[in-house]
Amino acid sequence: MSNFLRIMQRGHRKVRYSKRNGRLLMALSNEQHVQIARVIQQWLTADESRKRSPPLNKSKHQLK
Repeated sequence: MSNFLRIMQRGHRKVRYSKRNGRLLMALSNEQHVQIARVIQQWLTADESRKRSPPLNKSKHQLK
């Protein structure tokens, strides 16, 4: 058994890990990843639309 697996098993005993809790945590983390991906997609879409549209107000420095 690898050192990593031994550390993980010791940690599981400390927090009283169970398969049921593990499945719950995985489900919650998957939902978080989906939400994070949606937010990033919104940012990218907003950034692309901002790059395509011309600026509305030009500053004095840009007019020279």
